[in-house]
Amino acid sequence: MATISAITTGQQSVTTTGAITGVLNTSALTGAFTVKIRVAGLTSAQNIQIALEDTANATPFSDALQPWCVTFAGVAEPEGATQSVRSYQIPACRFGVANSELRLNAQVVTGSPTALVQGWIEQ
Repeated sequence: MATISAITTGQQSVTTTGAITGVLNTSALTGAFTVKIRVAGLTSAQNIQIALEDTANATPFSDALQPWCVTFAGVAEPEGATQSVRSYQIPACRFGVANSELRLNAQVVTGSPTALVQGWIEQ
């Protein structure tokens, strides 16, 4: 059975660019895992680009890296669409070190959407 750890604080309504509410401490994270992002609530003319951000600084995200970025375009299905990346595909992430955390950041938002965004790790 997979262990699920939330990156976002539940499902978040996103209308503008910037950090999405929620942070996951990854200081004790080891082994293989999958990062997943689900987006719902977009119409065919709406898009959102989301970056996974990583930090390992006592001042969180002052040293942010963006090891993965994904675009969701026109996700009209009620359950939304999910995209994922395996830990071996994002080796730049600083997991298992002091002060390490993950968050999601909306980089591009077009078409005036209210995107419903949720991010988590499965291990």
